[in-house]
Amino acid sequence: MKGRIWTVAVGLAALAALIAVPAAMAAYTSPKLEVQQTGTTTTFRLTQSFDEDPTAVASIFVPPGTTLTTSQAPGTVLGKASARLRLRGLADADVPVEGNVVVASIGPDPTKGQVPPETQQRCTQGVTPLATWILSVSVAGNTVPVPVFLVPSTAPLSALGPAYVRACFTSPYLLPGQGGLTGQPQVVNAEFSIKGVFSPVSVGAFVGILVPWTVGTATPNAAATIATPAAIAPGAVSISAKRSGKGAIVSGAVTQAGQPRGAATVTVLGGSVKSKLTTRKRVRVSASGRFSAKFAVGTFFRADAVATTGSAPPLCTQLAALQALGIQCVNPTVNGFAVKSKVVRKR
Repeated sequence: MKGRIWTVAVGLAALAALIAVPAAMAAYTSPKLEVQQTGTTTTFRLTQSFDEDPTAVASIFVPPGTTLTTSQAPGTVLGKASARLRLRGLADADVPVEGNVVVASIGPDPTKGQVPPETQQRCTQGVTPLATWILSVSVAGNTVPVPVFLVPSTAPLSALGPAYVRACFTSPYLLPGQGGLTGQPQVVNAEFSIKGVFSPVSVGAFVGILVPWTVGTATPNAAATIATPAAIAPGAVSISAKRSGKGAIVSGAVTQAGQPRGAATVTVLGGSVKSKLTTRKRVRVSASGRFSAKFAVGTFFRADAVATTGSAPPLCTQLAALQALGIQCVNPTVNGFAVKSKVVRKR
């Protein structure tokens, strides 16, 4: 795919210069960022292999042009959160957890929706955040609050976007007396939704910058820093119907940001009345986004297309500045969508 959907390179050279990591890379290549937007709700999904090094810091830059609304009062529930945890202190048990994303205040008591000032200072590196949230999930009856910060971008990183979402995770290698938690949970996969903060993005890309822990320590492994971008772009499906006896040959195309979109599912609906399309056919979509179907009868037709999150390799070509400094681009994605064509009459 070409066009604006892949234009995310501006400012990445500056980011690479600030991170300044050596060229050697660790085995930390499975993390993947996926982003989906529905109205004013933005859903972030970070996944990685269960067996790879745990993530220490995750920063997700929002696209340029995004408008931010951060006036929500403490205690406001912004969305849902879920995760899969690996409990290293409990025989590496794999535990699913769920909870809410809540607007936090600054204070000493996380059980009251507060984030200690020193926690904020350490994670945001002294930058005052635009908003502070808590992903509040429960493990074996114990609440585990994960602070998340919306941090304003500053020059030269402001070219990436107006702000980034940052979460800093406790090293799963720490024992409780060292600042760790009983069971020493490692966040493997995490998904959370934020409503009413980020304006909808028509075309753009979120860029995740992730740093893992050095195995067996509480020291981040800067040399293994990776970038994982997630593009957002609108999908569309077009359709035409050519008369064939009493029926028609229906054809069309699925596109995203004006470019062909393969790996989609299309259902063509037909009927003799425009408002009552009762015949359905599931059709195959080619790699070029094209599809066709033959109907024995029917006058009016519509196509419904569904595409799941897809791979977007061209995004990584825009991260060459980072890759030149040893920051590998991994698992670029583009959002999924569900769209319907207009109803057409055979000709």
